[in-house]
Amino acid sequence: MFRHVRRAAAAALALAVATGAPAPAAAEDLSRVAPDSTPGATVLLAGGEAAETTLYRLAVGEGAEVAAYCADVSTSVRPEAAYVEAAWSDPLAPAGAADSAGAVGWIAAHSYPNVDLADLRAESGARALTEAQAIAGTQAAIWHFTNGLALESGRGGRGGGAGNAVPTVRLYEHLVAGAAETERPAPEPGLRVTPERVKRADPAEPIGPLTVHTSALGPVSVWVRGAPEGRLTDADGDAVARLGDGDRFYLRLPTDAGAGVATVYAGVADSVVAPGRLFVGRDGVSTQPLVAAGSAMAGATASVKVDWAPAEPGAPSAPASPAPEAEPAAPAPSSAPPSTAPERTEPSPSGSTDPMVVAEDRRPPERLASTGTWLGTIVIVGLALVAVGAAALYLGRRRRDL
Repeated sequence: MFRHVRRAAAAALALAVATGAPAPAAAEDLSRVAPDSTPGATVLLAGGEAAETTLYRLAVGEGAEVAAYCADVSTSVRPEAAYVEAAWSDPLAPAGAADSAGAVGWIAAHSYPNVDLADLRAESGARALTEAQAIAGTQAAIWHFTNGLALESGRGGRGGGAGNAVPTVRLYEHLVAGAAETERPAPEPGLRVTPERVKRADPAEPIGPLTVHTSALGPVSVWVRGAPEGRLTDADGDAVARLGDGDRFYLRLPTDAGAGVATVYAGVADSVVAPGRLFVGRDGVSTQPLVAAGSAMAGATASVKVDWAPAEPGAPSAPASPAPEAEPAAPAPSSAPPSTAPERTEPSPSGSTDPMVVAEDRRPPERLASTGTWLGTIVIVGLALVAVGAAALYLGRRRRDL
């Protein structure tokens, strides 16, 4: 049933891109974690905590899936959450990870499953590397850059032993060293619209400009919801429905529009998902951010939330549009133009010493303490002896009665 719904939604998005018609809501909600994830080996971190690793399957479109790794060890996965591509500067990305996004992208492109096990064994020197260990080593290397974590230096045997398995550590060290030397830029989403947020706009003036950024080959379809009488136009006021990379457009409202809020959407049918791309919860939903570790062709959407309110009588009117993106914004007085800054929290300093907390769904099951094991055995044996004694006493009395 879900597969048929996805097919219909993807077809509708493709039709919208081709005709310029507004796309349906279902087309904005295609990326979800698939249920068939692959478990990796459990890793022991330098701080003493253990963490489970997983290679996720992220459904990104009609019949399209990409492998994906966890981007933040302290956040849990919500399987029901919808995902969208996002920039590494997104508020839902790990704090401060934007500076390491290029390194994470290098790891995703140069490790499993984007590189098969045979080649990975040869490149890393981990000749006995298994799939579970490849997942664990890759995940640990990503956490090294997104969360500042490291593997416990002690190495266990082939099965892990008291520490991390040797092949896992070798792959981890190979990936960390290679990523640290790269100057790869942070992977950008296949589609985005800037600014990411427009606040306190004047409805009497064109709201914008909004700019399309995309690596897709096909046209970008744009539409608006929440403003039934609103129009998307170019700078001359002509209506627009399909745009290309770098094109600018505006939201125009009736001159007598009251206060309100709307969302401007953009959609493409042929976005390429590449290793290192970041996916976060749609509409700010808190869920595990994921790093793509493979490639796929899929539909993609981006959105900008816009709110506006008429200027108060006697107040100076705001400029018709925000300052150009290339120019730094001046300090805003009380009559400042609409704010276009994305709503995000400041990342913590890279040298932060705050302890990292492993998310609940990454904690391995607690092993039964040895005291509990032998004490339980003693109790069972004791109960058995009591039962045997009672049976012997009963039989002895029966014999005397006979």
